Amino acid sequence: MRKIIIYVLIAFLGACATPGTPEKPTEETLHKHDSGTFTQHLADSKYRVTEKGVFGVEMEIPAKRLMVGVNTINLILHDNRDRDMQGANVSVTPWMPEMGHGVFSPLKVTEKGNGLYAVENIVLVMGGHWEFRVNVKWGEEEDNVVFDFPYVRTAEGYDYIKAKTPAGFDAVLGMKNTLEELQPEIVKENGKTIKVFTLTVRDIGFELFPDAPMMGWGFNGTIPGPTLRMTEGDRVRIILKNDSSGKHTIHVHGQRKPVFMDGVPYIGQKPVRKGESYTYEFTAQKLGTSFYHCHVDSAHHMDMGMYGAFIVEPKEEKYAYDREYIMILDEWPTKHIHVHEKDDEEAGHEKHGVVSVHKGTQPEHAHPGGRTEKRDYYPKTHNPHNPVYDAFTINGRAFPLTEPVYVKTGEKIRLRFINAGYQSHFMHTHSHKFRVITRDGAYVDEPQLIDTVHVGAAQRVDVIIEADNPGIWPFHCHRLNHVANDHIYPGGMLTWIVYEDYKVGEGKKSDQY
Repeated sequence: MRKIIIYVLIAFLGACATPGTPEKPTEETLHKHDSGTFTQHLADSKYRVTEKGVFGVEMEIPAKRLMVGVNTINLILHDNRDRDMQGANVSVTPWMPEMGHGVFSPLKVTEKGNGLYAVENIVLVMGGHWEFRVNVKWGEEEDNVVFDFPYVRTAEGYDYIKAKTPAGFDAVLGMKNTLEELQPEIVKENGKTIKVFTLTVRDIGFELFPDAPMMGWGFNGTIPGPTLRMTEGDRVRIILKNDSSGKHTIHVHGQRKPVFMDGVPYIGQKPVRKGESYTYEFTAQKLGTSFYHCHVDSAHHMDMGMYGAFIVEPKEEKYAYDREYIMILDEWPTKHIHVHEKDDEEAGHEKHGVVSVHKGTQPEHAHPGGRTEKRDYYPKTHNPHNPVYDAFTINGRAFPLTEPVYVKTGEKIRLRFINAGYQSHFMHTHSHKFRVITRDGAYVDEPQLIDTVHVGAAQRVDVIIEADNPGIWPFHCHRLNHVANDHIYPGGMLTWIVYEDYKVGEGKKSDQY
């Protein structure tokens, strides 16, 4: 009887003990909770032994795959004796190693019993390469493990717009990417009507083109920011709120206004820090197509997507048209080029003075030893920003993520080109002519019909196209290296004029002209 009691006490003490000297787990000893394989992931992503060999962690994905958006995963934890772990403290950090950032929403870890921990509300903001960095604390022991997912996309892939071409091919024409238009709040003060627009800057993630994740600063969570539209003579109030990691202002390009409303830092205002706001107010006197953008470290911040269309319509329109499309043109660096002043092997900078390339950009891309050169001629100066551009966008996306221009035969289409970038673009359409009607918001008298128009940095050009040649026609920048994604053609600054009333097979292959 005494032997039985001793055996029971030994068993009880063994069950209650915290992990002792680690005995490195193996795949064989930690395979009781095999959760199967997952699509679009490495075959061995389901199981890992932690870095020091203290724990074993298995991952189960209920949906069988990760996707852009909200995800849930299950973690099954084992100690070094192959026991399910109760009462562990588990943290999970989703991270994009090339981008240098992770999720923007807090996730939730809940213990379910029998070593199972559910991780909910994992918001993956964009497609690309993700890591799940798992930290486990249990008793006196702590260890880490990383699960690697190199290829995460949207839930059902890309919702491409496709069409059968006259040549008989199934072609991708792009996808829906319509600019948002912000409706103002109308208020009356002292007998005056004021249109109030509220813009909040946030850190956001998105894709320039498939498998090209990018981090940016978006007004109201979009890149470009929403279109602000009003009528000539309207009193306008723009409230800037900052919920991002940087400091910002808003400059409305081309509008006459008081200096305190112009958005130039340290001249009319201080930059707006996170949690702060600033109110701009003026009367919209200059009609036409323009844009707003940040004026803090302008070259860098505009390269992070901080711009949007600003449209002041006349009280009586001079030209009639059936539809309008806004095309904000820009170029992006998908890689960060950095010259290293000092050796830093830990950061991957092994040679003094070497130039290295890092995939992706981020708002505050810094390196050990990096510094801002102070100048005595301005209150604040900024690090150099001289990127290598290899992505070219219309409304923040490169083909095949650009949206087609839809028309019907006989319609007149107004296109508003806004160049928010630093390079010149030459927008060209096939088998159509168009007439330039405004430049930088002002009406012009250019009666000639052309098929290519130059849009320089910060310039705006409005044209009208008459839809008189049914079919599917390219519309693109004719600097043809801009019609590429990471130098691969086609891509970039390309979209299509698509006739909604055109049917493949109608007509003949004869010369009708």
